[in-house]
Amino acid sequence: MTVREKLTENFYKDEFECNCGCGFNEINLDLINRIQRVREEYGPIVISSGCRCKNWNKEVDGSVDSSHLKGYALDILCGNSRDRYRLLLKLSLVFDRIGIHKDFIHVDTDGGKVSEVCWVY
Repeated sequence: MTVREKLTENFYKDEFECNCGCGFNEINLDLINRIQRVREEYGPIVISSGCRCKNWNKEVDGSVDSSHLKGYALDILCGNSRDRYRLLLKLSLVFDRIGIHKDFIHVDTDGGKVSEVCWVY
């Protein structure tokens, strides 16, 4: 039986592993602690993408300098406008880099990139 490593009250390490199955998972703990704070206010959150290896990042057309490659980013599933609005309210209190897609919201804590930005895909 595999024991899942718990990172916070609501998140396990395997939730942030590269989706290709390679096992890459160098997720940043500050990022995890921030998303936990959002989770406590918002409710359940489903992570669709956390860490990415270079091959998977290329497969999903991620940017060559994607923060996912360094474990500083995650994408949260969000498929309707009401949930997106509620989630953005909570995320904007904790994150200063937010990307909005019709199916997910991206957040990251990449200190090497410009902050206080919000973009759309």
